[in-house]
Amino acid sequence: MTAITKDNPRRLRNILLALAVTYMLTFLGGFLQDTTFNFVNYILFLLLIIGGIALIRKTINSETGGLTKGILLSTGISTALLFIFYLAYEFFRLNGSGNAADPIEGFLYLLTLLFWILVFSSLALVRRMRPH
Repeated sequence: MTAITKDNPRRLRNILLALAVTYMLTFLGGFLQDTTFNFVNYILFLLLIIGGIALIRKTINSETGGLTKGILLSTGISTALLFIFYLAYEFFRLNGSGNAADPIEGFLYLLTLLFWILVFSSLALVRRMRPH
């Protein structure tokens, strides 16, 4: 079993804060959508899923409790869902299928709300963790 280190809650918190900042940047990158700088969105969403995978790996290797572990894993999974549905949205949008892209965009807003709820919940739970 992996022992929880003194900096484990700090690392989890730092990953969560990096995810929050990255997602804020993806929101701002949305203004670049119909420009030649749209590639920035792809880079930001790629960074978001990499951070989510890092959060999942760090959570699995930590000795966090049931609720905290579940919320942290859900936060990491939500980044993967955001990435997948963003790619689907872009695929349909760029192929001119607005009828398919519009509901996906609406679902992305719902996933965004879920992501932020999970990030704030995770930050609150990680703050309560005590290193051994």
